[in-house]
Amino acid sequence: MTERAYTVNEIESLRRAVENKWLFGSYGQSMGISQSRTYSEPEKTQCVEHIVRTWMQAGKTAEDLYASERTTT
Repeated sequence: MTERAYTVNEIESLRRAVENKWLFGSYGQSMGISQSRTYSEPEKTQCVEHIVRTWMQAGKTAEDLYASERTTT
C-alpha cells in the first residue's frame, strides 16, 4: 500500500473525477452527456466516498484516473 499526504485540492479533484465516473461512466468532464444513472443522494455520496478512499489508499490522484482513460493510437 502506498501512503502519501493529499492536499484538500487533490482530494476534491479526485472526488470530482470519481463522481463523474459513477454518474456518467467517465472520469473526465461529462461533455455532451445529458443523462446519468438514477441514484439517491445518500447512495451516491456513500459510493463516491468509498471509491475515493480506495484510490487514496492506492496513492492515486485525479490525474492518474484521467490518464487511465486516455488512449494513444
